[in-house]
Amino acid sequence: MTNIILNPNTAVWEYTLKCNSLCLHCGSDAKFPRENELTTDESLDLVKQISDIGFKLVVLSGGEPTLRDDWVITAEKIQSEKMKFGIISNALAWNSKTIDSLVGLNPFSVGFSVDGEEKLHDYLRGVNGSHKKVFSHIKELKRNGLTICAITSVNNKNLGELKMIRNRLLVYGVDAWQLQVASPMGRMVENSDLVLNDEEYYKFGEFIVETRERLNHMNVQAGDCVGYFGSLEGRIRDGEWNGCGAGIYGIGIDSDGTIRGCLSLRDSKSVEGNIRESSLKSIWLNPEKFKYTRQFDSSELKGECSVCAYGEKCGGGCQSQSTAFFGEFHNAPYCLFRYENKNGKF
Repeated sequence: MTNIILNPNTAVWEYTLKCNSLCLHCGSDAKFPRENELTTDESLDLVKQISDIGFKLVVLSGGEPTLRDDWVITAEKIQSEKMKFGIISNALAWNSKTIDSLVGLNPFSVGFSVDGEEKLHDYLRGVNGSHKKVFSHIKELKRNGLTICAITSVNNKNLGELKMIRNRLLVYGVDAWQLQVASPMGRMVENSDLVLNDEEYYKFGEFIVETRERLNHMNVQAGDCVGYFGSLEGRIRDGEWNGCGAGIYGIGIDSDGTIRGCLSLRDSKSVEGNIRESSLKSIWLNPEKFKYTRQFDSSELKGECSVCAYGEKCGGGCQSQSTAFFGEFHNAPYCLFRYENKNGKF
């Protein structure tokens, strides 16, 4: 991976780590706010810094971003800086004022986690009634013309419900569906029995391809933690995988101002700085930051990735997945091509 050109596009911001659900697969182990989270003034200043670098989209995530009283102020600032605003929420704390605010803001996307049909979804997310509340709000937001994205973290309990989830999303007119793999980090470490095995992972890849080709009116996308190459590449997502985009087109921001290439990178090795100590631009433009993607060399590939013909282009898959499973970069355990190669499935 050479001649990297920085293309700042999407900043995903953990607006607070405070959360009112207890998802079994939560990679951030979200429950309580971080110590010393950014103030409103710091948040507004950070929005300006994000804009000055040239990012186009800012997504407020969490935890649960709407548990902070100032989320609307920050969203308005994002839009005033000519960037697109999006939000990912569990909707548990929403009221009529929340709906009115979202309708007024008209985000490019309102994302909801949908992790199963009612019983399983509520179990995985640790809150009875969560499923009903999510779809009630989806119905209301769709009635007001907003764009809705469902996000499903796939594990071995909900893999068998994906078709039922798909049917429900169709009935409710959901505009987009992002499918990703639950990895053993955060609270998921204690629930590692949920992790997909290789065969289940490949079936998941086939499901994404089938869904994309059947529902060409819905924007169905595999997350960057799903791939790579083999017979499904080019069908599993728009375009072809060209390596992890952390620190190249994407950035992750913790609620205390810590900067990472991606919010899903949770280990200490992925910390690039903090905006209370350095400007975001100085972190972003520092040639010594985000080295695992920006300065990747094929000699850094580990495990089976080190002998793969696609290794130089792939970069060892999703770096979050690699660090979650093995504590090192460039060695993602899930790989569609590897499964096909081992099982003669072409």
